[in-house]
Amino acid sequence: MLGVKLSADLRPRIAAAAQAAGVSDSAWLRQCALDRLGVESAVDAASGPRPRIPPAELEALSGVVREIGALHGPASLGRADEVLAGLGRVRAVLIPLIIGLNGRSA
Repeated sequence: MLGVKLSADLRPRIAAAAQAAGVSDSAWLRQCALDRLGVESAVDAASGPRPRIPPAELEALSGVVREIGALHGPASLGRADEVLAGLGRVRAVLIPLIIGLNGRSA
């Protein structure tokens, strides 16, 4: 792990440059290091902006997590119909969200 100390003046400059480039501070610094060293690294270069999940989708995902947790009881009691119905509701939310994330950029 690399710990880099930054002055109070340098930190906001890096943040502004990263924001202008549409990447995180860390991704911007990694790209600067790669450029300066003349190194190509697909692993490091691939790191970039993370997809931002809209609040409505985060709320839907939170609901799915609660649903999964609630399915433990019926599953432990062998109520397959109830568990399968719950898994169907989970799938109905998760699959469209995950497919949407595949094509989304920050």
